[in-house]
Amino acid sequence: MNMVWRTGLTSIGALVGVAGLAFLGHRLFKAQAPKVQEAMSQRGLARESQQRLADYMSILRGSQTADLSAKNLGDEGFAYIIDALAFNEVCLAADFSKNGIGAVGASQLATVLPSNGTLRTLLLDTNAVGDEGAAELAKCLVGNASLKSINLSGNNIGNVGAAALAEALRSNTTLRMLELGSNVIDPAGVKLLAEALEVNTGLRALTLSDNYLGAEGVETLAAALRSNTVVQELHLKGNEVGDTGVKALCAALEGRKESALKVLDLGNNGVGKEGAVAVAELLRACPGLEELNLYMNDIGDDGAFLIASALNGNKTLTSLDLGGNNIGPTGAKAIAAALQGNAAIRSIEMGYNPIGAEGARAFADILKFDMQVESLKLGWCKLGPGEGAQAVANLLQFNTTIRTLDLRGNNLGNDGAILVSRALKEHTNEKLRELDLGYNEIKDEGACALAQALKANAEGAPRELKVNANYVTSFGQVALTEALDMVYDMAKRQITITF
Repeated sequence: MNMVWRTGLTSIGALVGVAGLAFLGHRLFKAQAPKVQEAMSQRGLARESQQRLADYMSILRGSQTADLSAKNLGDEGFAYIIDALAFNEVCLAADFSKNGIGAVGASQLATVLPSNGTLRTLLLDTNAVGDEGAAELAKCLVGNASLKSINLSGNNIGNVGAAALAEALRSNTTLRMLELGSNVIDPAGVKLLAEALEVNTGLRALTLSDNYLGAEGVETLAAALRSNTVVQELHLKGNEVGDTGVKALCAALEGRKESALKVLDLGNNGVGKEGAVAVAELLRACPGLEELNLYMNDIGDDGAFLIASALNGNKTLTSLDLGGNNIGPTGAKAIAAALQGNAAIRSIEMGYNPIGAEGARAFADILKFDMQVESLKLGWCKLGPGEGAQAVANLLQFNTTIRTLDLRGNNLGNDGAILVSRALKEHTNEKLRELDLGYNEIKDEGACALAQALKANAEGAPRELKVNANYVTSFGQVALTEALDMVYDMAKRQITITF
């Protein structure tokens, strides 16, 4: 009996021991589970990341145009995939913008580019290659005979990087487009680039927008452009150039008879009437100019008259941007009259000018029938709900070429929206893609009128209708959404509405 009892106790003890071990193991598992799960997750993420990088390499190897922008590559991921460009005979254009690429990634790219004779376009904007990375890439450009365009905008490149790129430009004859916008280059850096331009025979387009050139830097650049006869595009917006810099630049460009300028961007540079005089003289001297951007300066009506006078008879200008220049009705009428009959013009920006109903009517009158304009921007122009709204409504009703019409911030209200709606019911412009009516104090009544117009003319409905920042409640939103569905049912036309 005692033996049985002792045996029973031993068995119970063993069971208790096993249970204790099991309990302890459970406690340990619970304590370690997060770490185990994290490790498993990390291995899974690593496999996923490797697969993603492998996919990116496949794109580089197999696509003529590889868009790998905003993939969060960083230096490590970029250095891993960039080997796919070595000896690559397929990829012509690669976009690596917005990827957090620094000097390390740029250095790795610099080791690959010499073995690539196919790549034509390289986008590296909005990264962090800095001076060190720019210097590494510049070394490759010295002997590169294939790359035509490189975008290094927004990379914190200063004078040291500019110096390295300038040295490359002295010997490179293949590169056609160099973009260095939104960096930190000042007059000392642009002086080195300017000296390189005096001997460079290949570059056609140069972007130095949003740097720190000032009047001094632009004057230096202007001096170089007197002897350079190949640069045809200049993008210099946001450099605090002022009238002094603009006059120096235009005077230099006027004398380049062998290769007249085609594109000039002087937006946001503090240009006033004196600068407008210089630009007008340049327009007369360069009748082949195709794009002119004076956005966000202060030329006023006086400057508008000068530009208009120079544009009379112009047959080549395709894009004119005079937005934000304090131009009133009389200046707007002068510009409109100067553009009348210009078969080349495709884009007109007059936004942020107080042109009012009178100015809107001037543009509506020239654009109703006899021109090929595709983009008209009249945002924040004080058109109002009456005559101004009626003017753009008349334009909408009869024009057959406009794809983008910007009418934001014009206090159209319900009355103006109703006038626009009547035009939308009757117009025949099947090319209309975007109609922007944002910030116009439109309420449900105006929204319902727009909805009825869409349903009444499904074939002519714009592909994108913007009514954001108005006073449209759920009632008006439902009406527009139902109209969207009906348009799709009737014309298989997909519309995007932004509330």
